[in-house]
Amino acid sequence: CFPLTYYLLVMMCGANLSNLAGLSELTFDLRPEIRKSSLQVLFDTLRNHGHVFSLPLWEKVFDSVLFPIFDYVRHAIDPSGGSSQGQSAENDPAELDQDAWMYETCTLALQLVVDLFVKFYDTVHPLLKKVLSLLTSFIKRPHQSLAGIGIAAFVRLMSSAGSVFVDEKWLEVVLSLKEATTETLPDFSYIASGAYLENVPIENGDSSDKREDESQPSEDGTEETSRSRNLYFAIADAKCRAAVQLLLIQGCDGDI
Repeated sequence: CFPLTYYLLVMMCGANLSNLAGLSELTFDLRPEIRKSSLQVLFDTLRNHGHVFSLPLWEKVFDSVLFPIFDYVRHAIDPSGGSSQGQSAENDPAELDQDAWMYETCTLALQLVVDLFVKFYDTVHPLLKKVLSLLTSFIKRPHQSLAGIGIAAFVRLMSSAGSVFVDEKWLEVVLSLKEATTETLPDFSYIASGAYLENVPIENGDSSDKREDESQPSEDGTEETSRSRNLYFAIADAKCRAAVQLLLIQGCDGDI
């Protein structure tokens, strides 16, 4: 039985960071009731007692409790070729279900982080750059679903807190958006240069789209197949980045 009462009592008496970190780890427990309860208790505790936190304590909470949640997600859902991106995962219902709840939990947790930041903005506003860095770290990944989660959270932050940003904060926002936009620009140089004809592998061919098309070239070891595979991955990567760019335009239209 999950000791929710224990965590509540401990944190109400002092919001001990180790217990908060323990809840953070449990937000991605394989058992649905555990992760949902953990997420709820973690953010309820921070919302209810955050008004007594100093900026240094909030910084520790963000660095040691909240941000590690997303490090786990970005490692577990790895577009660079982890098991969750392979063909075997595509045919494994258990793997698909695991990815689904990771996305669901990650989306909710990112929204809750944004809402928490907005609620205590008067205290935590010096941490804006760190929060923006978290959001853009999702947007910059060549993985359309993760990028979409980051963009939605970015728009949520702008909609909720944009009215209280001073010029200095808006500059941080614009610079982070510029960085995300620049790093997700489609790169057609590999295709245009004909490098795939020389059997040079694409450096950024880690788009999540490459597992979504069953017509991708098979690996039979021939030089022609290798060229086709390199070209396929280059096109898939460019398509994914173009999709992220469109999401950025749609998401930020009217919010910035």
